[in-house]
Amino acid sequence: MRRIFYASGSFLTSDAIAASVLNYADALTRTNGSDVVTFPIVHSNGALGDASVLIGPASQLASASEETDLPEPGDDGLLQELERKTLLVGVPRPLVQTGTTKFALDEFE
Repeated sequence: MRRIFYASGSFLTSDAIAASVLNYADALTRTNGSDVVTFPIVHSNGALGDASVLIGPASQLASASEETDLPEPGDDGLLQELERKTLLVGVPRPLVQTGTTKFALDEFE
């Protein structure tokens, strides 16, 4: 498992979830975007729970491996959603400018 360090705290989660959260945070940083991500964690007493974090350009996230006998949380739906969001953030979208307002073309689809 991996421990994600965020602000003044940390969260224990699966390797896959930690990697997905950090990859998505990296993608958001490149576009000055932000988002709130909720993911499953394991508390120190072994209970499963969840954490919500705001990630974006000002976020300072890190992760480290941690050996534990605690159950590893999983969420395939979350992993797929984070992968989808990471890919979407990295896709350039053409902008149209009308007067002083800019908007992405796909905002009207």
